[in-house]
Amino acid sequence: MKKLIIIFTILMSIVPTFAFDLENNTAFENCVSITAPAVSVTDEGYVGAAVDIDVKVSNGEGHAYMDTLPLTDIDMQGSARIASKVAFDICGIDQDSHDVYYIIRSDVPTVGGPSAGAVLTVATIAAINNWTLNKNVMMTGMIGPDGTIGPVGGILEKINVGAEQNVDYFLIPYGQQYQIDENNNSVDCIEYGQNLGIKVVEVSNIYDVVYYFTNHDISTDYEKNPIIDGKYNEIMEKLSEVTLENAKKSLEETEKLDLSELNSSEKEKFEEELKTASNLVYLGNELHSNEKYYTATSRSFNSLIIFETLQSKYNYKDNESIKNYLLGVNESISEKKGELSNVTLTKHNIEYVFSAKSRVYEASELMDEAFYQYDEGNLSSAIEYAAYAKLRAETGIWWLELSPEEQNPEKIDEKDLKYLAREYLDNSEIVVVYTSTVLSEELTAYPMSQIDDSIDLYNKKEYLLSMSKSIDAYVYSTMFLEYTTDVDYLSNLAQKKINKAENCMLNTENNSEYIPVSALSYFEYAENLDDKYSKILYFKYSIAYAQMNMDVLKEFDSSAFNYKEESAFCEISKNSDNTNTFGFDYKNCFINITYLITGLVSGFLICMWYRKNN
Repeated sequence: MKKLIIIFTILMSIVPTFAFDLENNTAFENCVSITAPAVSVTDEGYVGAAVDIDVKVSNGEGHAYMDTLPLTDIDMQGSARIASKVAFDICGIDQDSHDVYYIIRSDVPTVGGPSAGAVLTVATIAAINNWTLNKNVMMTGMIGPDGTIGPVGGILEKINVGAEQNVDYFLIPYGQQYQIDENNNSVDCIEYGQNLGIKVVEVSNIYDVVYYFTNHDISTDYEKNPIIDGKYNEIMEKLSEVTLENAKKSLEETEKLDLSELNSSEKEKFEEELKTASNLVYLGNELHSNEKYYTATSRSFNSLIIFETLQSKYNYKDNESIKNYLLGVNESISEKKGELSNVTLTKHNIEYVFSAKSRVYEASELMDEAFYQYDEGNLSSAIEYAAYAKLRAETGIWWLELSPEEQNPEKIDEKDLKYLAREYLDNSEIVVVYTSTVLSEELTAYPMSQIDDSIDLYNKKEYLLSMSKSIDAYVYSTMFLEYTTDVDYLSNLAQKKINKAENCMLNTENNSEYIPVSALSYFEYAENLDDKYSKILYFKYSIAYAQMNMDVLKEFDSSAFNYKEESAFCEISKNSDNTNTFGFDYKNCFINITYLITGLVSGFLICMWYRKNN
């Protein structure tokens, strides 16, 4: 009997403690299931197929794992990595403290292509927040690092999959309403879906996708930071003043040139170029007065290039003098490279060092083209490239001189950006490779060259420059793919990204000194352009650089990300089938069973004791 009492005492002390530990366990682990459409190649042609995906998010170390049956192409794995990053960015949760598992099952022989990127993203967001997914919604679309939804193929076949799965909504990328069928006929996807009993909806960003799949409208509004905006204006005003002053000085020097030595044709061309440059100076001055400082700087800079070109063509006319001019410009650029290599990188000057290095490196590239043109006998073109290179390098130093003075600078090592630079390179390469499969070699030549440059710079441990090239490659690839022609959406997204970056900086010490200068300046420039294509291009640059600001800041100050997105629940469909596929029910069930067993054992022992003593 004594043994039974001892066992009873041990159980009463251990089991409740164990159950209490389970009940208060802070481990995080959520999982959701989603079905994505795919396209399979058969003897009858392309046919749609369903792909089952489980996404699990748990505490971890920032890894994204993939378990697939059958195997997937490399671009599928890349899409999963981008999806994970976008999801955590949108939710405002530190990705480095979590792991994501993507479990993919399909009857398709090989799952490939980036078309499941948006599906993976929305599933990851749902898993992070423990939200259920509407089973009556299906979609296809590529995901970009900025949250935009990119174009994909096989949309008609995928809508057929949606019909087989009895969905009510099928989401497709914005701008892909009309598709070409197997008979080369144009098909309206919305009408095609209606005939199958499906409402086809175009979406341009992941926020719309989340709304349809979860009934949650994620709050993406951030207050502007007046301190940072004020600092930005002060910085850009200085740059505009320097550029405008140099432009006015060059205008005076160019106007003093004696044109009597030129023939009538040369004189007419000279005067036309001079007039164009003079108008740019006037416009730059007007924009400066209206406090559009970066746009004013751009106009003044363009005038400087023209002035330098006119003066150089006037002064250097034979092979020898032109060659000496090119050598002089090249030597000046080399000196500026040396100056930049000696700059100590800090958290507060990294934005300016980044801008300076990018411009001086671009100047070096321009000089390569200048020498090529010279060797080909195109002396006029050689001067034009060299003039542009000379001014581009000078602006790099002007940007560097905008760096704030620091008494106790917080030094950082560029080597710490190695993995971030690799991530940027990989993400951009995924987009560029996909672009090369659907567009001509001519259209993808520039993005491909930027990827090559990014790889080269990465291997040279020039991680800031590598990131710059990766951004160039991504922005131009998405332009060619026409991710979206919705200018208003891009403008709003850019503003939200900038505001979000500024809010991150509010959480850091001395936050007013870390200014997202590039993102703000590109946004300002896009706002003042008339050409739609150019507006889209620079809004995309603004979005990319705002994201880069947050990524870089995160590398050196994780406290900047102590925030979380808010969401509102909205009903969008009466047919929603929300089923929580994973939660803490198993754990709670186990805890209850543990208490039940403890009670039964206790009752049994008490009963035995009572019988023994009576």
